[in-house]
Amino acid sequence: MVTPKQLLSIIESSVVSPFPPSPAQRIELLHAIRTLLPSLKSLLSYPPPRPSDRAQVRSKELRLPDSPPISLDDQDVQIALKLSDELYLNEIDCVQLLVSANQEWGLVGRGPLEILRLAAGLWYSERRDIVMALYTLLRAAVIDPGLEAGLVADIQKYLEDLINAGLRQRLISLIKELNREEPAGLGGPLSEHYLLDSRGALVERRAVVCRERLLLGHCLVLSVLVVRTGPKDVKDVFSVLKDSAAELNALSALSDKSSILSHDATFRKEFQDTVMAVVNDPNSEGFVGGVRLAWVVHLMLIHDEIGLGEAVSTVSSNEFGYINFCLESVFAKNVFHFLLEKVLRSAAYQNDDEDMVYMYNAYLHKLITCFLSHPVARDKVKESKEKAMITLNTYRMAGDFVHDSSMQGEQAAEGVPLPFVSLLEFVSEIYQKEPELLSGNDVLWTFVNFAGEDHTNFQTLVAFLNMLSTLASSQEGASKVYELLQGKAFRSIGWSTLFNCLSIYDEKYKQSLQTAGAMLPEFQEGDAKALVAYLNVLQKVVQNGNPIERKNWFPDIEPLFKLLSYENVPTYLKGALRNTIATFVRVSPVLKDTIWTFLEQYDLPVVVGSQVGISGQPMAAQVYDMQFELNEIEARREQYPSTISFLNLLNALIAEEKDVSDRGRRFIYDHVFGPFPQRAYADPSEKWQLVVACLQHFHIKGLFSIAFGCPNVFFGSKSIAKQKASKVLFEPKAKAGLRILRMYDIQEQDLDSVIDRSQLSAVTQPSSLQMQLPILELLKDFMSGKTVFRNIMSILMPGVNTIIAERNSQVYGPLLEKAVQLSLEIVILVLEKDILLADFWRPLYQPLDVVLSQDHNQIVALLEYVRYEFLPQIQQSSIKIMSILSSRMVGLVQLLLKSNVATSLVEDYASCLEFRSQECQVIENSRDDPGILIMQLLIDNVSRPAPNITHLLLKFDLDTSIERTLLQPKFHFSCLKVILEILENLSKPDVNAWLHEFGFQLLYELCLDPLTCGPTLDLLSNKKYHFFVKHLDSVGVAPLPKRNSNQALRISSLHQRAWLLKLLAVELHAAYMSSPHHREACQSILAHLFGQDVVETGTDVISQSLILQNNKEHTATRTISKTKVSELLEVVQFRSPDTTMNLSQIISNMKYNLLVKSSD
Repeated sequence: MVTPKQLLSIIESSVVSPFPPSPAQRIELLHAIRTLLPSLKSLLSYPPPRPSDRAQVRSKELRLPDSPPISLDDQDVQIALKLSDELYLNEIDCVQLLVSANQEWGLVGRGPLEILRLAAGLWYSERRDIVMALYTLLRAAVIDPGLEAGLVADIQKYLEDLINAGLRQRLISLIKELNREEPAGLGGPLSEHYLLDSRGALVERRAVVCRERLLLGHCLVLSVLVVRTGPKDVKDVFSVLKDSAAELNALSALSDKSSILSHDATFRKEFQDTVMAVVNDPNSEGFVGGVRLAWVVHLMLIHDEIGLGEAVSTVSSNEFGYINFCLESVFAKNVFHFLLEKVLRSAAYQNDDEDMVYMYNAYLHKLITCFLSHPVARDKVKESKEKAMITLNTYRMAGDFVHDSSMQGEQAAEGVPLPFVSLLEFVSEIYQKEPELLSGNDVLWTFVNFAGEDHTNFQTLVAFLNMLSTLASSQEGASKVYELLQGKAFRSIGWSTLFNCLSIYDEKYKQSLQTAGAMLPEFQEGDAKALVAYLNVLQKVVQNGNPIERKNWFPDIEPLFKLLSYENVPTYLKGALRNTIATFVRVSPVLKDTIWTFLEQYDLPVVVGSQVGISGQPMAAQVYDMQFELNEIEARREQYPSTISFLNLLNALIAEEKDVSDRGRRFIYDHVFGPFPQRAYADPSEKWQLVVACLQHFHIKGLFSIAFGCPNVFFGSKSIAKQKASKVLFEPKAKAGLRILRMYDIQEQDLDSVIDRSQLSAVTQPSSLQMQLPILELLKDFMSGKTVFRNIMSILMPGVNTIIAERNSQVYGPLLEKAVQLSLEIVILVLEKDILLADFWRPLYQPLDVVLSQDHNQIVALLEYVRYEFLPQIQQSSIKIMSILSSRMVGLVQLLLKSNVATSLVEDYASCLEFRSQECQVIENSRDDPGILIMQLLIDNVSRPAPNITHLLLKFDLDTSIERTLLQPKFHFSCLKVILEILENLSKPDVNAWLHEFGFQLLYELCLDPLTCGPTLDLLSNKKYHFFVKHLDSVGVAPLPKRNSNQALRISSLHQRAWLLKLLAVELHAAYMSSPHHREACQSILAHLFGQDVVETGTDVISQSLILQNNKEHTATRTISKTKVSELLEVVQFRSPDTTMNLSQIISNMKYNLLVKSSD
């Protein structure tokens, strides 16, 4: 019988794969769907407990379907009955769960609680696979592009039949059921709170149920796009929303309702009364307000059809009344603001699956387009705009304004914004991530022309400009917005207003500075916020504009620089100015050079205050520089927009390979990144923006320095080192050398000053080259455990579980994730170069592994990031760090065992490898393939001193002796279990060819190693696996891919065959013939190879019929017309044998005696 997991794999390989399914895959897919249909029709419906079945289980004798009678002991009965109570599941099904858990894991030797958790985990895994299969099919029919139209039509037909048969009602009832604290839902108060998942990890039951409920919510939304909802569906879904609004987030609430369609007049009246009923709970009221907005749009959509088909009087008295009543409620409650703050800007929505967010935004795009196109709604919007123009204040001073980094700060100054302002922000947010939805949207551009007229206050002007910046997020939109502000569409809004305002304030400040004793004028808050909004529009227009056209759009950008050095300019305005300047860096090389010139002319000096002036003399008084602004202005306000923008601008320039010596590096090291953990932050997002900008600066400069080979100047003698360095830096063809010469102004004599220093640590004055190479400063910091090292470790030390929680629950989660990624990559940069320099810099500087070893928790934290599955780059970095540390630290395994993380690491690596084997897309670069990295890690460590990482990750016995291990991959979830499953299935050869190849190689290396050969050969020769004989058919003589279709796969297939032949040779050469398992394995190998009736082993002559009489799978051997050896040799191109070649010394010296004699 095909399991739900296998069905899900078939569906994903056909639907999710980047390649179109082959005819065979398509047939397999449709067959899988038909097989799955009964499970989907009764989605997650299981027989309840029954007294008769409970009595039968207590009798300890029962018969399961399609199986012989089985006997239970007292523990089995106890666990089965508890499972029934915990999950509200039939007792016979619970016994079946125990049988399945035993087949999957092996339950001998496990405690009752562990068995209970394993069985419950198996049940939830089966449920998840069924729901994921449904979700994948719905996605394929609704939002996944690229599938063949005929296949999509077939899938859609199956789904329509399912939904019409009651699937949607089942989804609604399941969501209700999973909300309740009872055995069939979240679990009762006395229920077991934890279970063991498919990798053997302990997880909370409530988290598993919540994830299942989220998937069901997604399925419910997608089902609306397959078959439209009816009146009963709408009422039931609305009931679910009100019942669980206090617990539900946007992902399974609002958008489920935004597709309501019905033409039933009776239903319209009933639902109008229901949706307009008073709701006491504030949170529920907000979500119900979202439903009211969707409902009023629905009424508008069908208004014309109603007018054609019904009496005019009925339309006037009822439908217009419904629409007006709902509109009044929507604007009175400011539903747009609630949806913005509680849904669209929530961490749950921002961090959800990109495809699902796109679909929700597409819903909202349709909703707002229909809303703005209807005359009644337009009149209400016009009324709201007029009210906003009258109500809102005009100006305050910028010093009174509390900066909000998102620049949506009306709440800070005005409380809840007015509905018109919220509507503009709502439109902006919808198109923020999906600008392509703007294409051909005439309704929206008509609304833009209306919304841009006659602003009397900065609040509405800022909201309008923010909407324009969103509309400029595509090339088409950028061109339209540029033309809109370049022309005379609006009387007071345009590019000239922006540049004129900047110039006016510059003139005011210049006049004030020229007047003795005059104070700098205060910046109007309205002007500051409007300028920021204008600059955001300018930034998006330049960033997304046509690369050729944009070169001529803004010929004079000097006004953008003129306000940067003034103390009274708000820091958030400086931040917007620099962010805008950064977008011009890539417009043209000429403009990039111009930017450098203007920055040196206008921007604040980096560090002048208490340091050294231009003449080299100490400064007598404090100067307003970047250090002063950071420490005295921004730190006091706990907001850092100016510093963040400075770092981002500097990084943008460095990325374009244009920098000056030491520009900003010491400022970033000493004043920005150094004290960042001690600073206070009003907005946590700003903290991580600051950190990411610093880390990007270190990373860019470190990559440049390493790529250009500068640390290599420390190799060998002076003459050799200088020769190597000169070749890297000064050879005319060395483009990298030319780039670094231009960046750091390195002269050939600088090499002498570095290479002549045999004892670098004894010299107090560093050479000019060392001062200019950031990688050397970074290496020294890490190798002495100083500031940058400590701060980067402070980012990583909270641990992977904390980072995962914050990534999913906080708006700044993506920034934190980026900080972790960059931190790990910088650690790898240091690990790749520290050994090269350690000998020259000792004793003051030590290799990084030595520094990390001073606190074992640091090593543990780095290695546990393999568990972070949301960003593959983080997993890859953690695996690479494990690879480096395992080659340096002999006691790494003991360290992990003492830290009590060894078991979780084994599961994490196995889970990572398993997830990779299930991927459907080819990873082009093997260096970025976590599966290949893990396999290489295992192979590299096989021969290292025991116990090593390979022994740990493959679950060899580390408590007694490695060579006496009894490997039990079914009992432990480990890389060994995953590798054997990969080689057993050999699925997706186009994607997993290298995994298959390295899997065979790893097993061969294990069979060669003196410590691991015995346990490995015992495992492979075991009857449970039949490894050797099975792979003779699946790999040994399988047809090779054609040379002209997939040469890489053909080569990999040959490599797999080569490793398999080596494995067969080791088993035949070195196996214990006294062991019945090995004896039978060798006899089976020979029988399959030669197809003989008699096999000679030593002095025994054994009848082939006796050997194979109990092995049904070998019965075909007797009728083989052509032997396996002949088929194997057909793909071998022979050379003359080397008669001098000896067998491997490892095999020759193994404890297994050579039992296969040479024959004449």
